[in-house]
Amino acid sequence: MLAGGAMMAPLLVFGHACEFLVARLEVKQGTLHLEITADYGGNPFITDEAEAREAVKGAVKLHMGDTLRALEELAPMKLEKRSDWDADAPTAFAPAPDGQPHQLVTGIWQWHAAAKVDEVTLVLPEVTGHDVLLWTRDEKLGDRQAKWMMLIGGESSPLIRLERPVQYSASWLAGGAVAALLGLLGTWWARRQVRS
Repeated sequence: MLAGGAMMAPLLVFGHACEFLVARLEVKQGTLHLEITADYGGNPFITDEAEAREAVKGAVKLHMGDTLRALEELAPMKLEKRSDWDADAPTAFAPAPDGQPHQLVTGIWQWHAAAKVDEVTLVLPEVTGHDVLLWTRDEKLGDRQAKWMMLIGGESSPLIRLERPVQYSASWLAGGAVAALLGLLGTWWARRQVRS
């Protein structure tokens, strides 16, 4: 379910100007990997690289249980400059004017959730100057069939489930090994009795 009914926008082909932030989400084995990119060369709402860095760092918060946390409260974010958009993004970005490289800042954030955290959502602050195009390479985005969606101030992503591989305790594994060994010994003993 979406808080605020996140708006789905049609796929468009954008020129150089990108008036929103672009966030790629991947979820694997209880780990969230998020890359948020700002175009400070083509976004009229971002004047320079320093402002792009601040926009990326404050783009979304993480809602889990009853708490809303800034991303960097949970794990550090690495910022890097890039000159081209992710080729897999769900929009096509035109090249920068005069063949110049794009001027992009990307924040890379990864967080492994505690075992007791089963689901989270990403939330845009109520007051924000930047909409966010959220997308994933996964088959769907949370509960939605779509692989992407546009979020505006105060809206939330679909519920993100943190599925993890089944973990077995050492005592359970030891018990299974003993049971398997007893089964083999029983089979061996039965065959030996038949031969005698």
